[in-house]
This record gives sequence, structure tokens and C-alpha cells, in this order.
Amino acid sequence: MSQRNEQPSGEKDPLEPDVRQIVQAAGNEALAPEEKAVLWERIEYSISEEKPVYRRLWWKVAAAVVVLAAAGWWMLREKPAAENGVLAFARQQQPVADTSTETRLVLGNNRQVTLSGASASLTYGQNGTRVMVNEEQQYEQGAGSDIQYNTLIVPYGRRAKIIMEDGTEVWLNAGSRMVYPVVFNGKSREVFLEGEAYFDVAQQADQPFFVFTNELKTSVLGTAFNISAYADDAEQTVVLVQGSVKVNANAGDAEQLLTPGYKAGYSVAGRGISKEHVNILAYTAWKDGRLVFTRAPLPDILKKLSRYFNILITTETNSKSTFSGDLDLADDISTVLDAVSVSTGLKYERTTDGIILKKK
Repeated sequence: MSQRNEQPSGEKDPLEPDVRQIVQAAGNEALAPEEKAVLWERIEYSISEEKPVYRRLWWKVAAAVVVLAAAGWWMLREKPAAENGVLAFARQQQPVADTSTETRLVLGNNRQVTLSGASASLTYGQNGTRVMVNEEQQYEQGAGSDIQYNTLIVPYGRRAKIIMEDGTEVWLNAGSRMVYPVVFNGKSREVFLEGEAYFDVAQQADQPFFVFTNELKTSVLGTAFNISAYADDAEQTVVLVQGSVKVNANAGDAEQLLTPGYKAGYSVAGRGISKEHVNILAYTAWKDGRLVFTRAPLPDILKKLSRYFNILITTETNSKSTFSGDLDLADDISTVLDAVSVSTGLKYERTTDGIILKKK
């Protein structure tokens, strides 16, 4: 008769606490990579010891299943926004084309409408099927049970304003793209932004408003705020004018809760969100045709002017000086550059590539 080495029924498998520890961690908080490695080593070591074949196999399978489940839970927790409808739809689209010269509206049926003029406007009816362009042209689009997205693309040198079907007003700055449903009929109102926009959100306590960028999610109920999320900027910012908003990174746990007058700054490289009190007008005056800057580096000022006027404006100086001022962007570009020249002590010259500021 063959002999089997059986473990006494009252003795617990030494592997069991390790598996239970992973289960508990998955239910509460994800394990750090180094903690996972230590636990896994202990599991493998315990499995390598001589135990009954069936019991050893069961615990090995259970350990693998639990580790995989914990990893899957962590991935879902880390990237909740990745499955968001508007974010997924926006990421499938082409980025804003710098070569575009006119503002474009892409309807749900992929029909494209050109909006002429430096400042365009869109007004949606209550059910989102009717949209008024520049207060003179009207377009119809079908309303079905499936979500239909519209996309507004604003090139450099242009601005636009949208009045959404819920009454929310959005001002889009030059070089921006916004993707949004024609009607908000879900539990939340969600839009995507690339570039810069000022939001005045209609308050609906039972239907919170979310603005997604490629890096951030801003959550609001009813408030006014500015978001800047240009692809070529090292920082994305959210500045609160009134109300309250919560700003989260799409990946990771970085988060800031803002009160009026504060800015959340997300470092694309560092993946962290800072918070500081700022001059609100320095971030919102653009929607009223002004550029207000407080202790701003010259390259930052010139980048904003380049976007607004759709012409490359650079400087050959490496000065770290900062400047404060208020420019009226309704003036022509020469008048604006004259003011910049006086403030900086530099002269400007037109080149084949654009405009350059240099020492006098």
C-alpha cells in the first residue's frame, strides 16, 4: 500500500495568510510594487516546500488568481477616466490643426460647418437638435438614444463662444478644441477640452459637470472657472473664479480642491498638482479681448500673442526678466507690439517666419 504524506487537519497551510493578505489589500488599497514582490516571493517559497499535491496546487492557483484580480483592480482604479465616453471619443480624433484658418463645427453626422469671423458663436436648443451659428445660420441634427458628439475646432487667430443646451456658457480661446454631447441626458455632463476655455456652468445639483483634458478631470456643480490645457505647454492649469471645483489627475492620485482665486497647476512632467493664489484676470481676461499678465516671462507673453494673432512671435534675448501689464487685444498687432516694445525696451522686426523681438 502506497504511503501519502498528509498534513494534519488542524494545521493551517503557511501560504494561506499571504493569499489572505493580498485579498485584503485588493479590497482596501493597492499594494506597492515592492510589497507585491515580497509577498510573491513568500508564496513561491511556501509552494516549493513539500506539501500534499492537491492542497499545494489549490493554493498556487488561488494565489495566482488573487494576484491577477488585484492587478486588474489596480488598473481600473488608476485609470478610471480612460473608459470615459467623451474622453475616448476625443482621443480617437485628430489633434487641432495649426494650419486651419477658420473655426469649424463637426456635427454628429460628421458634417462640417465653417464658422467665419474672428469670433464665432454657437447656441444650442434645449434638446440639442437645433444649433444656431453666428446668430444667423441654423442647422438641424437628429436626436436618438445614442450619445452624439459635436466638436468645435478653433484655430489660432480665432475665438468662439458656445451656449450649450443646459445653459452652460463656454468661451474658447485660440488653438482650442472642445468635444461635447449635443444633449446632456445622463447622470453627469461631460466634455473634453484641448487648449483653453472659460466655463460658466449652469447649476444642476443632480447632474454634475466634468471637464476632461488629456491629463486632468475637473469636477463641478455650478461655477465659473478657466482651464488651459495646450498640448505644447509644460503645465495645465485650472483657475477658479466662483464656486468650487475638484481637480484630479487622470492617472494617479494627485488631487486639489479649489476655492475662488486659486489655481491648480498640473506638471505634465512631474505628474503632480500644485495650488496657489493668483490674479484671476491674468487667466481669464482673454475672453474679453485683453491680455493681463503679472510677473510673466517674456516668452510666455509672446506665446499667448502668437496664438491670439496666429503669427509666430519670438525673441532672441535670454533675459529672465518678468513683466506686468494689460494689453488691449482689440488693437491691431502693430499697436500691441508697440506697447510690448515700450515695456520691454526691445524692438520688433518682421521676418519671413513671423516677428522677432531683439535689442535696440
